[in-house]
Amino acid sequence: MYLSPFSVAGLALLPFCANALTLDTRQTANQITTVNLADDTGTPMHLASGFLYGIPDASEQIADSFYENMGFNYGRGSGAQLAAPARGWIFGLAEFKAGFIGSDCSTYLNRFESAVSNYNTARRYNAKFILLLNDLWGADGTQPAGSVFPGDGGDWDNYDSFIVNVIAGINSNSMFTDLAVDIWNEPDAGTFFWNGNQEQWLTMWSRGYEAFRASLGTTVQLFGPTLAGAPETTNTWWTTFLSQIAGDGTVPDAYVWHLEGSTSDVNDDLQTNIPILDSMLSSHGLATKPIVIDEYGVFAEQCPGGSAWWISRLERYNVPGLRGNWLSGTELHDFFASLLWKPDPTDATATGYWTNGDYQVYQYYNQMMTGHRVATTGSIDRLMDSYATVGTDKVRILIGGRQVTGTWQVTVNSLSSVGLATSGTLDITTFQFSFTGSHTGNVGAPTNLGVVGHTYSDNSVSFPIFQTDTTTTWAFEFAVA
Repeated sequence: MYLSPFSVAGLALLPFCANALTLDTRQTANQITTVNLADDTGTPMHLASGFLYGIPDASEQIADSFYENMGFNYGRGSGAQLAAPARGWIFGLAEFKAGFIGSDCSTYLNRFESAVSNYNTARRYNAKFILLLNDLWGADGTQPAGSVFPGDGGDWDNYDSFIVNVIAGINSNSMFTDLAVDIWNEPDAGTFFWNGNQEQWLTMWSRGYEAFRASLGTTVQLFGPTLAGAPETTNTWWTTFLSQIAGDGTVPDAYVWHLEGSTSDVNDDLQTNIPILDSMLSSHGLATKPIVIDEYGVFAEQCPGGSAWWISRLERYNVPGLRGNWLSGTELHDFFASLLWKPDPTDATATGYWTNGDYQVYQYYNQMMTGHRVATTGSIDRLMDSYATVGTDKVRILIGGRQVTGTWQVTVNSLSSVGLATSGTLDITTFQFSFTGSHTGNVGAPTNLGVVGHTYSDNSVSFPIFQTDTTTTWAFEFAVA
């Protein structure tokens, strides 16, 4: 989700040994996140390091180091909310119907050029990219009432011509590497991006899918259904989509939806979604496919604690994810989806960027969490989670809470698998990720709070986390033997 321009403090790890604290197990039974050092889950791929829009069209405007340090690896965009003369297909429809090409059709081509620029920027960092057809069409939340949508009145000629021109643009710009197409974005989100009914949307899906496959084969991946709502058996957008693709064979290369709901909603969570989707696919005779969450997290979650929670979830389920973008207008095309800021945010071409505390989480995740991943479990209450890696030098554990305060616990099991004794004292270093100044704050590296020795036994160490605000989070490190 991105906003229409017309739309309207920290964790504290106390310096004690683990055996010096008596935990209230009645309080913490559902509030424990665990790490199993013996369960190798593969090489880190930094699956959460993508974002929606956030890239200026001037490809050198944001320095390489900002992309590289956070491990940017997935982009998505197609010129949404750019002003005239770059408003999209429907704003130049008369010219296309008359058969003009080139400068006479600049309102669409200029928007497409924004997509090409963002794609080329992504490829410079070996990142994948997703093209948004609704934004190229001009349905980006700024379209006026009464705007034309594909298939209105049973007329599919302009949509077919639109798809032909998108395919021509992909070909002429050699956009063949790591490109996917969202055939439409969030048709279920009211009238923000779609003003037709489900049947019209399904017809559009199949026509677009078949045209892309006929022209480009499988060179370009096709993503869908790209709904705002997660898969549920009561969600008719999902059930009718699965029935349609099972019937006509227009099966996407990845199943895509967005997770930008309430933090208290269990459906806003892959832990709920994936078993439901698997069951729904099976009931329709469809095979499982990769999953991509190409928008995750509401604006309030875009802070160190919230981002670390999403990182933990996406890594556990091996699902690539892109941060949602809650900015609008020219800011939508800047700031890495609220990871950066600059002195004059009203100047679309200005530089002088700095990182906020949330960016520091992604930088640590990319640069420090190397080696191999190990299995973790989130707390049973789903409000605290962890992501962990074992490197050649250290175990590193990133903790994330979901907009909560209270007390949780981290338990690290199988210490002997990294060469440690099954009992003794373990020195753990704590790093604090602060969100000083919120999204616009200038925040450097996490604060090293020093070392605490934790006495442990039975091949396992536990320690509490006191969450005293909803944004700050922590990483913990200890040496391997």
